[in-house]
Amino acid sequence: MKQTILSAILLFVITIAVQAQNITVHGKVLSKTDGEPLIGASVLCESTKTGATTDIDGNFKISVPEGSALKVSYMGFVQASVKAEPQMTIHLKENEELLNEVVVVGYSAEKKADLTGSVSVVKMKDVADTPTGNVIQALQGRVAGVSITTDGTPGGLGTGTSIRGASSFRGEANGPLYVIDGVMTRENPGTILNSNDVESIQVLKDAASASIYGAQAANGVIIITTKRAKKGECRVTFDATLTLQTYHSGLDMLSAAQWGEVYWSAYKYSYGTTPNSELYGNGATPELQPYVNLNGVPVNPQNTDWEKEIHRTALMQTYSIGLSKGEENGSSSLSLSWLDHDGIIKGSDFQKANARFSSDYAFLDSRLRAGGNATVNWWRQHNAPGGIEENAIRMHPARTVYDSEGNYNDQVAFGLNDTPNIMRQINEEKNNGHEYWRVFGNVYMSVEPVKNLILKTNFGVNYHNGTDKTFTPANLRDKTNYLRQYSSKTVDWVWTNTAQYNLDSGKNSFMALLGIEAKRNHFEDMFGEGKGLELENTDYIYLSNVTANKNVGSGASNYSMFSVFGKMNYAWDNRYLVSFTLRRDASSRLSSGHNYDWFPSVSAGWRISQESFMESARSWLTDLKIRGAYGVNGNDIIANDAFYAKYSMDLDRAAYAMGGGNTLSPGALRLRSTNPDLTWEKTYQTNFGFDASFFSSRLLLSFDYFYKKTDNMLVEKPYIATIGEGGYCWYNGGSMVNKGVEVSVEWRHSLANGLSYNIGLNVTAMKNEVTDLMEDIYYTWGGGNGRDKSIVGQSLGSWMGYKTDGIFRTQEEVDEYKAKYKVSFGSPAVGRIRYADADGDGEISDRDRTWLGCDLPKAQFGISLGANWKGFDLSMFFNSIIRDAWNNSKYYTDFFPLWTGNHGTKLLEAAAAYDDYLRTGYYSSDIPAPSVDNTNNEDKGSEYYIENGSFLRLKTLTLGYTLPEKIREKLYIKNARIYFQAQNLFTITSYSGADPEGLGYPYAMPKQYTFGIQVGF
Repeated sequence: MKQTILSAILLFVITIAVQAQNITVHGKVLSKTDGEPLIGASVLCESTKTGATTDIDGNFKISVPEGSALKVSYMGFVQASVKAEPQMTIHLKENEELLNEVVVVGYSAEKKADLTGSVSVVKMKDVADTPTGNVIQALQGRVAGVSITTDGTPGGLGTGTSIRGASSFRGEANGPLYVIDGVMTRENPGTILNSNDVESIQVLKDAASASIYGAQAANGVIIITTKRAKKGECRVTFDATLTLQTYHSGLDMLSAAQWGEVYWSAYKYSYGTTPNSELYGNGATPELQPYVNLNGVPVNPQNTDWEKEIHRTALMQTYSIGLSKGEENGSSSLSLSWLDHDGIIKGSDFQKANARFSSDYAFLDSRLRAGGNATVNWWRQHNAPGGIEENAIRMHPARTVYDSEGNYNDQVAFGLNDTPNIMRQINEEKNNGHEYWRVFGNVYMSVEPVKNLILKTNFGVNYHNGTDKTFTPANLRDKTNYLRQYSSKTVDWVWTNTAQYNLDSGKNSFMALLGIEAKRNHFEDMFGEGKGLELENTDYIYLSNVTANKNVGSGASNYSMFSVFGKMNYAWDNRYLVSFTLRRDASSRLSSGHNYDWFPSVSAGWRISQESFMESARSWLTDLKIRGAYGVNGNDIIANDAFYAKYSMDLDRAAYAMGGGNTLSPGALRLRSTNPDLTWEKTYQTNFGFDASFFSSRLLLSFDYFYKKTDNMLVEKPYIATIGEGGYCWYNGGSMVNKGVEVSVEWRHSLANGLSYNIGLNVTAMKNEVTDLMEDIYYTWGGGNGRDKSIVGQSLGSWMGYKTDGIFRTQEEVDEYKAKYKVSFGSPAVGRIRYADADGDGEISDRDRTWLGCDLPKAQFGISLGANWKGFDLSMFFNSIIRDAWNNSKYYTDFFPLWTGNHGTKLLEAAAAYDDYLRTGYYSSDIPAPSVDNTNNEDKGSEYYIENGSFLRLKTLTLGYTLPEKIREKLYIKNARIYFQAQNLFTITSYSGADPEGLGYPYAMPKQYTFGIQVGF
């Protein structure tokens, strides 16, 4: 009994003690800026993990241990940690970076948090380290829904961009619109900007976000804003990089001796004997024989690795100096940069000098603002000969670079194939300069006549001229030299006038924008060419010195567009968001009766996380916004004179003997007919998505589903010969659909030991389908078989060919196949490809050609990892594509009879397998046996050429170190960082071609190793 009483007393005391240690907090959370209550703010006790949320007046109540820390957070505000007290008033400071983060979305800037369209914002800090002549190249794999193809071309000029797939049948019409400081262009940004001058990049992907640009936005819009000085800031910056580039692609090709071994095996397969070869003799084994060059000079037989001959280790250097000063009423900045990029193909390079000046000043208490940007670029390039990467694997290994006297070896006899000596071509091309100038910029003025009403006028210009000089000296293959000179000039201007009204009243936020815009493009060019220059000295290589085949020409074209547009945004209580856009465009490229149209869009968003029924989730859900959009965009990217009937003066094809006799008068030849009904190609886009953040914005998630259909495709279709001259004509016909999903996820966190890290992933999965074609080309266009198979229902660029079923292993398999099928296509034999009866009619014929797929990505991934600790930073970025690939290099590498040049070392395996077959009766290789004759039609497209083209590549690895603040202060330096970066370090793939990223034969992508410094004063 006493024990029971003592236990009860002890329990009571403990309970009293516990109660004494807990306190009930009555608190209020207010905005530090205006003292307004913050509704739905999260209050979390860090020790017990219990939480509460504020009510409509910002009040909260929570019971917590005395002295515990409370973590208070609210979207758009800086998180605070405070000590618990019975009565508390907590003021949260607005997070300017998050709450007021604005993005440029076309003629205006909006808060990122209020966007209802699909917009991706590129963090420039993630790509600023990447040395390249083209800032767009650095975005590869980093933005969901954006596909960037690139290669190793110096200056990044081989970069192409696509947003949410192709929306047109015309390749040149599938690129996005670039808007640089309000000036629209479709030219390569690498020839306009220095990467260090870029402040931000926004990608407008759906119609709602891009429709303010109307007919120009069917393929999305990329808005680039350049750097400006910030208020109260005076800075000097210096950036420099030195990059070492090495060649790492290529294919395993036969040596000269191995080529002879495979030739002997192929001859034995086809004829059962050994050949009689001028190059390899006629013995039991092949032996290289001396031969002579086209000039009769002897050539000593040896092996040449042509891929090693044309490639080199090369350097790239970049230097940039920036000066900026921001004052109370304005700012100005100046930057100078230099890029010197030697290509890994010998003789190719790119140099660019860039100067940029910007200013922005305010008058009359900031009611009047004026400023502008001016960029002047000069660049020069020496190009690699066209098709050189393909020709490097085509060249016969017994072809030497030089003969015994040092002349270029251009012999084509003895089975050496007819590809020109590519080292000679490189030497010739390296002296052909291509030089260009560009002036790009804008000036603007805005005035606020009454509060919240801003009138703005902006005039932008893009002036570009270029000169090209191409000289081919006389050589052993062509005894006559040739000169062509070309010059061109382009003048673009765009004048935009807008009126914008903003109103914030209580819970209502309203923005209205009206605008009018005119743009014009003028292009003109001229050329001259001729042959037979008597002197090939560089001082005499001019058109006035040609002696034969003189030819000159010139031309010009104009294009203009006139537009009016409007936009309205409305938000209530930061919860309900709606936006309307309407634009009317008129284009000079279309028929006069159909040259204008209207392009509307509507979008809406709901910040559901702010609703009262979501209170229970606010301890872990920071923000959740769902959104939807629908809109229409146009496309008129065709020839400037596409609508007009076109004629050409032609002495050869349109000359007449007007008075009889032998005197001809030149006449006009009709090249194209007009179509009075030619109108807009239109793209209809639907987008649904959501943006969410969790755990005080440590976890960010964005999701989009899009459906994008293009109708009335602009097509210059083929025509039947009976129409006669002028049968070409532009039509509207055909439709295509792109649909897919985009997901972006990022986790970022800071630990108590000072380590911060982030993990990011973006995924795009997309499907393309041609849904309709004009009747007269239904079965012929895009790969159809002309009878009963159309590309309709397939993806754009799909392959048509023969299905295969492996390789014949035994003679029994061959006999069984011949007994089962009537063979009208191919010649079945051991070691040959086995074609499948795709249509099931019991006959192997050309009717078995069917659709085999395409190389459009099924999914794309970008993975980023980053960490910072005590001044050190480490980042890695991987990109990946899941797709099939047509490996057309197999035409050269795997099939001996298709080409007299070089082949792949896999044929050594096939030759050995044939020898084993002669002993065992079983052919074990998956490579067709070497043969001399192509009796099995293996040059025709088939599944044999299709491989898994998926890959995962470590695109960049960067390690940097920033000097501590104390040291920087002593040195009067604002920032100082050094870093090392490696690009394209490794690739995981099963693709057997040269590079799964750049299918075909692009300029090879090098490995790059960069040392860089960044200093700011």
